[in-house]
Amino acid sequence: MGKNKLLGIISWFLCLMLCLVLLFSLNRGLTATFWVTVAFVAVAFISGLIFQLEVWKKVETLDGKFLHIPALTFSMLYMAAQIPVSIIFALCSQLLSYKTAILANAVLLIIAWLLVLGSMVGNGYIGKVNSRQEDHHVEL
Repeated sequence: MGKNKLLGIISWFLCLMLCLVLLFSLNRGLTATFWVTVAFVAVAFISGLIFQLEVWKKVETLDGKFLHIPALTFSMLYMAAQIPVSIIFALCSQLLSYKTAILANAVLLIIAWLLVLGSMVGNGYIGKVNSRQEDHHVEL
């Protein structure tokens, strides 16, 4: 395992722990809304980690790594957006129903992953265009 990957995993773990500590210290009771929020935080962080590890494992060229930066950015933004949403739901867990928490968190999850997947589709298209251009390029 490379040094950068190890540092990335350590920072991912520390961010997850920070978020969980914030959630458990700010909650207003262990209600269903709170547990739904904790579950979506776990989904956000675990899916982001799996996505990042899989993308970097499959990409070998520098162009491929550069083209995956937008998808990784959306993945990181989703994790960053999930933290304030989870804090709001932890603070208001007694006032909001669990259905509201499921709906809000699911919408955030779906939007984030549509952006990630859309970015990956765009990366595939750009990769095809780049390879076509390289095939037609003639050195003088």
